[in-house]
Amino acid sequence: MNKVNFGKIGEDVACKYLTKNNYKIIERNFYYKGGEIDIIALDEEKDELVFVEVKTRASKKYGLPSEAVDANKINHIIKGVKYYLYK
Repeated sequence: MNKVNFGKIGEDVACKYLTKNNYKIIERNFYYKGGEIDIIALDEEKDELVFVEVKTRASKKYGLPSEAVDANKINHIIKGVKYYLYK
């Protein structure tokens, strides 16, 4: 299985989890100049938009998923969130 297909499986699992926990999936793979936001969901209980970055790992060999989200990645996500809200 290639990296893209494996990542899609992780996003599918995340969407199922979010849906089960009363989130409505608004958009998947929102592309903008400089990157993408994996999942945009609505927390229906709080009426808040939630922007989700999914990191799928088969093992800890390359580190924990949270370790892959550094300051640079966070800045790219913020840029994407601002663009999404503007659009």
